Amino acid sequence: MQCDELLLEITRCPELAKAQVCVSHPCSGIAGCQVGEEYHVPEPWSGHIGAAPILFVSSNPSIDEREHYPTPGWTDARTIEFFQRRFDPDAGYSYSAFRKVHFWASVRRRAGEILNRDAIQGKDFALTELVHCKSRGEHGVEKALATCSGRWLTPVMECASAGIVILLGRHARNTCARLWQLDSRKAVHFSVPVAGRKRAVVILPHPNAFQKKTVASNATSAELDRLRSLLRSSVV
Repeated sequence: MQCDELLLEITRCPELAKAQVCVSHPCSGIAGCQVGEEYHVPEPWSGHIGAAPILFVSSNPSIDEREHYPTPGWTDARTIEFFQRRFDPDAGYSYSAFRKVHFWASVRRRAGEILNRDAIQGKDFALTELVHCKSRGEHGVEKALATCSGRWLTPVMECASAGIVILLGRHARNTCARLWQLDSRKAVHFSVPVAGRKRAVVILPHPNAFQKKTVASNATSAELDRLRSLLRSSVV
């Protein structure tokens, strides 16, 4: 499947339609967080996932109803452009708000640590989630996690060119550690087979956690140097 096709398929996830009418569906809790015609579609990823060398994986996207964001009435082309170019300065979407959103600002700093310079959002790193529907405070994530990640995580990773994948928070840590056979007690892993290629995987606390969140606080200096070297060589 082409990545643009996957992007659109996630925004039209068939599980969402089922969850909106069936209270026993595992996604019903998160699906019920939004109602009406201005429903924010599931978020496949943000940024140039096919080119960005770093990919952040977290639990699910939060929601701000005021954000200019795709709804079911958007055209395919406009929806694709939004998610691919969401953080591009000339696209007119979320670039100006990037520094104001705590989560986004935090991941930009983490990417900058590895790059050893200011990171460019959307270009140096992209963002995706295990559960693609939006909610506040991870509402509904626990129940939807197996269904959503089971359906979409591997195809999304197949589209990602990132040589370094950074897992944020317990949901991303536990799910990906199980799927990719990682020791979740260890922060940095090299040459991990993920969706057809070997990648480095870094496990960090969620940006909202009351823990040391920096890469330097969780990795050894040798591991950080190796991560930086991987970016320079594009070999993991």
